[in-house]
Amino acid sequence: MGKNLRIILLIFLIIGPIVFYHYVNKKSNGRFLDTAFKYDQNEENLPEIALIFDDLGENLSDLKELYSLDVPLTVSVIPDLKFSKNIAHIASRCGFSVFIHLPMQPLKENTKRAPYRFIGPELSRRENVMLLRHYLNSLRIAIGVNNHMGSAATQDVELMKVVLRMVKARGLIFIDSKTSPDSVAYEQAQKEGLVCGYNEGFLDYYDSSLEMEKSLDKLINSAVHKGRIIAIAHPKKSTIRFLKGKIPELKKKIKFITIQEYFES
Repeated sequence: MGKNLRIILLIFLIIGPIVFYHYVNKKSNGRFLDTAFKYDQNEENLPEIALIFDDLGENLSDLKELYSLDVPLTVSVIPDLKFSKNIAHIASRCGFSVFIHLPMQPLKENTKRAPYRFIGPELSRRENVMLLRHYLNSLRIAIGVNNHMGSAATQDVELMKVVLRMVKARGLIFIDSKTSPDSVAYEQAQKEGLVCGYNEGFLDYYDSSLEMEKSLDKLINSAVHKGRIIAIAHPKKSTIRFLKGKIPELKKKIKFITIQEYFES
């Protein structure tokens, strides 16, 4: 890479987050996003969904797209990616709740190509503790943690005890993403006395709008039945496009809240 190109790249990495922050600040007239949302006048009677968007950290455009949805959200940021710290801090200023999306060992996926290490049963206790400490320290602005992948790790009771005790010591919320039907993470978090919850369902497990429509209906029905639920989505173009078309109608049926709001009342 030539010297001039390196200089241009460095300027972009420094200036990009600043430009985006000024963009969102100007759009909200200096207010945090969570003070500017508009709902039906009977919003206090609406069922609530705390929607977490996973997998942020690679680029700022994901956060910009989520901001454009104009509803309270939670963003879960994978540590150590190119824009992880910038996204976490800007998202917090936008009024979103910020989570650490903790890389945890899956059962089947090839983890060798991932740009981060996975906490999991293949590592020693010492290695897991050191890696977890690094991840928790990397995004200190976060108010909670949920697992990224983790279908193998969240089935391991002893491993989850180690993870959850460290999460509790930091005073963080824990959400079990439920990437495995055999996960013990939520039940163990309850035993350890954490502020905790679990994912009721993935909005965009399948990429088609028809399947997302089915998933959304199930989530709304669950929210109506339970009063409030937690759900997970991803900042994919198809998901953003689907939600942009649905949100005006959804605001009459449900109230979007952040994870912080979910546990405050």
